[in-house]
Amino acid sequence: MSEVIPKMPKQYVPDLSSLQLLGELNYRRVVKLMRGHEEESVWHFSIHSAGDKESRLCLTLGKESRFTSEVTLAFGPEDKNKLLFDSKLSMNIRLYHDVKIAEITDGHRQFSGCYPYPNEDMYHRDEKFRLNQQLADLLELCLKHGHRLYETSYFQFA
Repeated sequence: MSEVIPKMPKQYVPDLSSLQLLGELNYRRVVKLMRGHEEESVWHFSIHSAGDKESRLCLTLGKESRFTSEVTLAFGPEDKNKLLFDSKLSMNIRLYHDVKIAEITDGHRQFSGCYPYPNEDMYHRDEKFRLNQQLADLLELCLKHGHRLYETSYFQFA
């Protein structure tokens, strides 16, 4: 009789070319949002969405060096909502000017290309790609449906 050998699950292998392409496109999106106002350190945008709701996206320049810049992205609703959870989103983006790539960092480290699953932090196997895709979605939303706010001294997230 022949024994049935259980199949081992395939190991996840990150698609580096897709990740690099996403980083290059995100860099272009961030630069496009800053275009014409590069001398500023904060950029505010209002985004119109369905149901006459407005959201705010704010890019704040942090550390800057010759080849890299760190930008903090904050996104949230314009008005105070009555949700039981925090609906604001904040992420740190590192821009690599020499290779023209943008990627999400958590402020002091970079995300790994893949994680074992399950893991203590409950990261997805492709957590880095998913976070950078979320950045792409937010930037694209702002480019398509947003407009720059010039007078923002009164602006504050809900």
